[in-house]
Amino acid sequence: MRLLKHLQGFARWLRPARPLFIGLGVLSFLIAAFLVLVGDPQSGDSLLLGVVVGLLWCLCALLLIDTFENVPPPASAEQRSLARLKRRIVRLWYALLALAFLGLSVAALLVSKRILGEAFG
Repeated sequence: MRLLKHLQGFARWLRPARPLFIGLGVLSFLIAAFLVLVGDPQSGDSLLLGVVVGLLWCLCALLLIDTFENVPPPASAEQRSLARLKRRIVRLWYALLALAFLGLSVAALLVSKRILGEAFG
């Protein structure tokens, strides 16, 4: 479960930037809404696609921070069997979330590559 340890360390390292990600996400959403509602469809498409990619990565960063900042420690030998089992089940759930998050990140990377290639290519 070294993956959980690394994700927790990275989430704790990113924790001070959480307000920045929230601000950038809200700003990206507002810019995207403005471009959709008021912007010029001919010239605003490439900017809109870039803003959507920024919003996508802000959401991924917030998901990482909020999910993996407080991963419970592994079960210790001095815990009772029921407490140990409960801790293992919770850590298994976090491991499944970690795999889902990594899959989501790879999907976001592929979507970002495609969107940015379409916008600027």
